[in-house]
Amino acid sequence: MQLNNSGVATDDVPAFMINGRVVLPLRSLSDSLNAIVKWDDDTKTASIYKPNVHMFVATDIAKDDSPKTPFGKVSKGKKLSFVVAAQVDSLATPIHSFRIDLVAPDGSVIRSTDAVALEGSKDSFWYSWPLEGVTFDASGTYKVQFKIKLDDSRDYAVVSEKTITSE
Repeated sequence: MQLNNSGVATDDVPAFMINGRVVLPLRSLSDSLNAIVKWDDDTKTASIYKPNVHMFVATDIAKDDSPKTPFGKVSKGKKLSFVVAAQVDSLATPIHSFRIDLVAPDGSVIRSTDAVALEGSKDSFWYSWPLEGVTFDASGTYKVQFKIKLDDSRDYAVVSEKTITSE
């Protein structure tokens, strides 16, 4: 399976064609689209939710939360303090919590917010996360991942990703 000319891992369930229709593994597809799958066991229905999550990284933001000095590229070894700002809208299902991770090029999480629980049902909100003294030790692509957890029994799912390139 391909998405934007990149292979999508399909775990142990392959995509296949039956009677001229393509059947895709839902979990693999939703993960590759940064969406959430919610299963309703009572109705035996799977739903996919794709909230709009807009993120920016900036070394400074204005009082109205607009980026004053956004960036996406840093020099290897640079130590930087910055803010990750996220705007979430079109959240069509209640969620348990969210968090944001900063992931190094090797896949390790180097910074993470605490889980932020949402009280009641919200379809939109803003969140800012200040990071102090992050050193970009490795060359490659760092990822800022916005993750949502639907309920206490599930893991966090990435619903948005911003990259920072270190050269």
